[in-house]
Amino acid sequence: MTRPNIILITPHDLGDYLGCYGTPVPTPHIDSLARDGVLFRNHFSCGTVCSPSRGGIITGCYPHTNGLMGLVHRGWELDVAKCPPIMQLLSDAGYQTHLFGFQHEHYDPRRLGYGEIHGGAGNHVEEVVPLLADWLRTPQSREKPFFVGLGFSEVHRMGLNPSGFRRDIYEPADPAEVEVRPFLPDIPQIREDLSGFYGAIKLMDKMVGEFLRALDETGLANNTIVLFTSDHGASFMHSKATLYDGGTKVPWIMRWPAGLPAGTLVEGLTGHVDITPTLLDLAGCPVPPWMQGQSMAAVARGVGGSTRELVFAEKNYTNFYDPSRMVRSDKIKYIRKGLQTCIFDFVIPEIEQCTSDFRRTREVWEHYSARRCTEELYDLERDPGELTNLIDDPAYAQALEQMRRALDEHLESTDDPFRRLRNELPMHPTAYEGFGSMRRKGGAHW
Repeated sequence: MTRPNIILITPHDLGDYLGCYGTPVPTPHIDSLARDGVLFRNHFSCGTVCSPSRGGIITGCYPHTNGLMGLVHRGWELDVAKCPPIMQLLSDAGYQTHLFGFQHEHYDPRRLGYGEIHGGAGNHVEEVVPLLADWLRTPQSREKPFFVGLGFSEVHRMGLNPSGFRRDIYEPADPAEVEVRPFLPDIPQIREDLSGFYGAIKLMDKMVGEFLRALDETGLANNTIVLFTSDHGASFMHSKATLYDGGTKVPWIMRWPAGLPAGTLVEGLTGHVDITPTLLDLAGCPVPPWMQGQSMAAVARGVGGSTRELVFAEKNYTNFYDPSRMVRSDKIKYIRKGLQTCIFDFVIPEIEQCTSDFRRTREVWEHYSARRCTEELYDLERDPGELTNLIDDPAYAQALEQMRRALDEHLESTDDPFRRLRNELPMHPTAYEGFGSMRRKGGAHW
């Protein structure tokens, strides 16, 4: 079989807010992608903000390994020599590589291995998708197998006040019909914000449909792997920038008519670091031994293989320094934090992601302000919203020890500096100048 084309779609800040993942938002085109391909039901990011999460997707390595510990625009850089990303590996294997729209893994996308960069300053989905649709209709798209990175600004907030989702671009949903998840207070401001968020999702889905139609019209669909995921959770409280499921649970949908059975549902755990090994495997390319993820190609094909018993994620730098690690099974979540308090006491990660209007509401502060502690343990079956910390519950003492041990083994096996530095995790030398003595110490390097 001819090697497959690959299109990797990575929207911003989506979480798992899709119809095919059980959210009451109409996403018919993405849902059809799932029906015609493989849906990984329990897929998790390896990071909590954009660059670290995306770096894990394209390298198959955790942020503390590939160097992308924080946001690129704050001075962090992917170590492409140590962990060459999938674009470079496929380019070396004879693929043409193209970027359409947005990426947040490097200040220079060509350093990632992209041969051609398409588009100007605009990264709005209605600007980016037509560029790709037009390119698919050119002879170049058939010259040799291609890898395309497709990124756009949706569904990232456009500022924090009043809601961050522009009503002149996105048609909001009825606030009465949105789903308020257990970790969010059910107040009018939250429903109004979710209605705008749903509107952004609906537009994104519409444009994904236009791209899929172009793929069908050009005859390229049958031998093209279309992979849809997101970097991390949605920009709400208890979500983005946290290690709760609201911050780490994201889609993994993969369609390849010529190579994967339609209608496949994978219930087991998978992580972002598994995406690149899987794509390389499906493309017939060797998976480098230094990758920390595992190929799910056999699982996707339904011919064996196994998913994970545990997934891991990490947080290091968002808008502040807050080193934390997470391990999750299908039933239990354990979080360990390196600092007893945030460096800036007035910054609470669970609240940082809400809009300025919401920060002034009594319900928000009562809901979140007393939650800071160095260890957290949650029973995900009884408490899917992760609101009751069981760290001191004797009934969960055995589960706690098992998860502590599992995290320690992961830190050791991946040579994570968190295990030995904790409160002295090194800071990037060009970032956060106001942190003084908390900056990178002793010349330590990731």
